[in-house]
Amino acid sequence: PGGMLGNKGGLVVRLRLGATSLAFVSCHLAAHSHMLSRRNHNCSELLRETASALGPRHLTAAAQFDHVFWLGDLNYRTDLNAAAAAAGEEAPFPTDEEHHGQVLRLVEQGDWGALLGADQLAASRAAGEAFVGFEEGPIAFAPTFKVERSSELVYQQKRIPSYCDRVLWKSAAGLRGAVSQTSLAALPRVSTSDHKPVVATFSLTPSEALRGTMQEVRSGGSRGSRGSSRKSSLFGNVSSSLAAGSVSFTGSRAFASLDVVRPTVRIRGLSASELVDMDYTGGCDPYCVVSANPYELLYSAAHEHVLRKGEAAASTVKHGQDCTWPDDEVPLLRLRGVRTAALPHTTLLLAVLDKDNVILGKDDPVGVVQVALRPVGWSQDSDLPPSFEVEFDEPLVQGMASTDLKSGRPLGRLRGTLSIATTAEAIEEALAEARADGAGEKARTVKLGASAFERRWRCC
Repeated sequence: PGGMLGNKGGLVVRLRLGATSLAFVSCHLAAHSHMLSRRNHNCSELLRETASALGPRHLTAAAQFDHVFWLGDLNYRTDLNAAAAAAGEEAPFPTDEEHHGQVLRLVEQGDWGALLGADQLAASRAAGEAFVGFEEGPIAFAPTFKVERSSELVYQQKRIPSYCDRVLWKSAAGLRGAVSQTSLAALPRVSTSDHKPVVATFSLTPSEALRGTMQEVRSGGSRGSRGSSRKSSLFGNVSSSLAAGSVSFTGSRAFASLDVVRPTVRIRGLSASELVDMDYTGGCDPYCVVSANPYELLYSAAHEHVLRKGEAAASTVKHGQDCTWPDDEVPLLRLRGVRTAALPHTTLLLAVLDKDNVILGKDDPVGVVQVALRPVGWSQDSDLPPSFEVEFDEPLVQGMASTDLKSGRPLGRLRGTLSIATTAEAIEEALAEARADGAGEKARTVKLGASAFERRWRCC
């Protein structure tokens, strides 16, 4: 867990339920309508300050878990004037009294759509300034702030009625659709605060165990579908001498072979464009880090962790320039043993960081892109093909923003193609092709400390 405290604050709690990793973020953001920018900064600060307590510093709670739920008094306000300005119109309500009166009329009419169309949180999401990639269920109730401490819904005159109390969630790319909201409601009769509390309930499909459960291994195969009940994942003792394709578990018990493979993932044509300026003098010195969700897909605590990178120095990339990583400097990824049924629900995380050339300085995260390891259009009822490609061209997201909150510029984009082989024959062919093409032959490995579990390479 991690958190930050002050006049306003937040807390992040993580937990694991079977094979499912979860994070819950509760926070109280800056108040008042004119503090929209501060609220967006609060969100980024909370994620940044808690990152090192949760895992790798460049991956915040919004990126490294199967699902993250974000709730609290987020303090985003209703602003009809800002909505009009965004539409190119003049502010229709020059005084707070007129503004308050119009919002009250919309509340009395039950016009939730008009109120949410002037919601600051919705505007921040659309601008890429906060909660990028998060979902929120349909709101079909009156604003929950600012009210009298009464069992009736009576708004105070000194604040514009607003949807301050929110519940949002985000799932890893390979697990989108695994969470569904079953209810979202306010409790108007609760009278202990100047807010009316909001309650949400969810249905969550458990994540696939990478290698099956102990029960499945003992019974000789996978049981049930993705939503079936599971015990803890079996991550133990895969023989390191096994060839490509199916592998079997070893240990004190004679485990039956499951449909477990070690897929190859080759990254081709990796490039970044329109990277935001990160240096004081302008430009960016980018390198890339790859990890996965679940984390164990690439790394094992029982094995030595390595860092891969290209040539020692990278030239500075100025804003507007593209940055391309040659294929021979990008490592060929070999996943740890995974059931083919679980692979489509996993996610590759590609993070771009700016190299800090100041002595004792820290490298700054630029943003992260998530790519599900499954073909486009794949469905739960279909089998994975022996090999397939996934093209991606996505905005970089740092924390929960795709826009630099200081300059207002987009953080940049990352694009490329993943070539994935999943069967023994396809894996052998992919490995042979990679060797012939010299894929990753200029990538170098160095030993890292116990807390650095990345594969990294420099650009240009």
